[in-house]
Amino acid sequence: MKVYLACFEGGMEPGDVIGYALAEDGTALASHLSSGKFWSKHDMGLTGDWKHDTYAKHYPDGYELEWVGDPETHKGWLAAFKLNKAKSEEETKADAAKGSHFKASITVSEEKEKENVKT
Repeated sequence: MKVYLACFEGGMEPGDVIGYALAEDGTALASHLSSGKFWSKHDMGLTGDWKHDTYAKHYPDGYELEWVGDPETHKGWLAAFKLNKAKSEEETKADAAKGSHFKASITVSEEKEKENVKT
């Protein structure tokens, strides 16, 4: 069973990347903010031992890590991503059918709001 690892530009500082681990069945397993592609390979477990407990929980009979150089063309990554999207859509529909939408609201007291408006 494969775990695909890829990173994308993004983060707080120039050069930062966000690494993702996606199981071939479409399950998102892990992510990590790293200071570059080199460190992303380590932080996601390709060249280091990080995240392996997470991968082993998903694939207790063993797994193979594969670095995805180009996520836009990598067939395995794209197939897993398609499965991930389908799972997400199914979960959203199931949640909607149960009436269990996540709702969040922020309430600001009038006094706090007045404090924030002061110049």
